Amino acid sequence: MISQIIKKNIKLLSERFNHEISYYENEILIKSEKNFIEIIPQHQKRLLVKYNREDGIDELEILDFEIYDLVINIFRRKELETVTLNLSFPLNLEDLEEEFGDLNKFEEYLMSLVESNTDYINIGGNRVLTEFYKNTLILRDDIGHAKSNVINLSNDKI
Repeated sequence: MISQIIKKNIKLLSERFNHEISYYENEILIKSEKNFIEIIPQHQKRLLVKYNREDGIDELEILDFEIYDLVINIFRRKELETVTLNLSFPLNLEDLEEEFGDLNKFEEYLMSLVESNTDYINIGGNRVLTEFYKNTLILRDDIGHAKSNVINLSNDKI
């Protein structure tokens, strides 16, 4: 079973990257004009992900926390090529602190975005590319080493 937080964050990512999402009893389908992704829960926080390639369908079994990295890589691909997961652990608060300095000041900035009802802003970054979308941080590693991650400000704490 896929946790509600992961489902919510996948929905936000799908919206952000202009993909439609549908929920069924035992799977999630995400599609656009180019991409078709099927996410099927397995056992013990594992997910089977099927997605289209130029020459067929690729299947990958991953841990649930890796789903953000995989779907972002699929959403951002230029052609219908095979995608791979970044090698390291997901980006986290320590990475944000390294990127932006004092987390308290960064949190104040984020709270000002929340209070101003800002839906989207590209915060940028040198290594940790950071986007704010509907009270959610989308983190990507510019050098492709760490896995992409999603921090939902209403579910997670900064």
